[in-house]
Amino acid sequence: MPLTDCFRQFIKASLSGRRLTLSGKRITKGTIIGYIHVQKLLTEFENRNEIKLRIQLLHRTSLRTLQREKNYWSRFFLHFTKFLYRDKNYFDNYVANVFKIVKTFFNYLERERGYVVGNYHKAFRIPLQQATPAVLTPAQLQFLITNKEFEKSLNPFLKRARDIFVFGCTVGLRYSDLMKLRKTNLIVNEKDTHLVLFTQKTGTEIRIPLPDYALEIITGNKQKAGKYILPRLSSTNLNLQVKKLIKVAGWDYTHPKYVSCQGRMIELKNDMGETWHFNEHVTTHTMRRTAITTLLIMGVPETVVRKISGHAAGSKEFYKYVSIAQEYVNQEVKKAYQKLLEIPGISPVQMGA
Repeated sequence: MPLTDCFRQFIKASLSGRRLTLSGKRITKGTIIGYIHVQKLLTEFENRNEIKLRIQLLHRTSLRTLQREKNYWSRFFLHFTKFLYRDKNYFDNYVANVFKIVKTFFNYLERERGYVVGNYHKAFRIPLQQATPAVLTPAQLQFLITNKEFEKSLNPFLKRARDIFVFGCTVGLRYSDLMKLRKTNLIVNEKDTHLVLFTQKTGTEIRIPLPDYALEIITGNKQKAGKYILPRLSSTNLNLQVKKLIKVAGWDYTHPKYVSCQGRMIELKNDMGETWHFNEHVTTHTMRRTAITTLLIMGVPETVVRKISGHAAGSKEFYKYVSIAQEYVNQEVKKAYQKLLEIPGISPVQMGA
């Protein structure tokens, strides 16, 4: 069977709702867009190499046939990987995502279509190293929250960006969820105001207590936001504005950007061919990263932070944030030890010797 034909059926089943996630939910639009892109890559790979990829059913096959299939998919992995790296100039993170979708497709053939195709796809592995993402320190976040002189100096556009950014760094939601927050998501009682919602990606219920400064942001944007909690702004527009905001705050120091390419960390340069600066790293996703790491750094237990962020127990993504927080804690502990060594000497008499 032609692989690309089967892949089209895989996409069609995902679109129609016949194929669901393991939890029984429909496949999201963003995930299906990823499937379609992988289909285009497979078609382009076939055209460039003048081949047609195929799926071989393995009912009651000989050891010789099984070995032949193993070799076939080993060659596919080798050549398709070269195509993604050399022809498409992708990095490890994206290549790994492509093969993750390819493996999902093979699992679909086995589990939902009942095709015996072998488990050769399980050997499709990409060595991936994760660079530490840029997040604001607690001191930087505190500056954006409390420095009224800085806030007053901002033009209306950067003031709006500051409000959204600070609120996002507090609640830790994905940007898609943040922009959908309505006033009906606010639950007010005698003591506190909570933000209550079901996240778009996972459907998890989240309840987040809001501090006074977050409530001030909501009140200050009441007329602009309408039925929503915050002013509506596209992620592209906010990405541009928060970079300017962080630069105005004075945090445009050199901060290299590293990516993993075939298992090696390499530095990327910006459009000017120069080393990246910290403000260039800041995006809408920085808000979520900052919120999670700030809570961890401030000593909030991981189970509580996961409940707020909507991460499942044992989530690999969540433990990226844990490692960032631990690195910050390590630096603070080292500073404390250094201060200990700098304390003026105490004589034996003073010690009571």
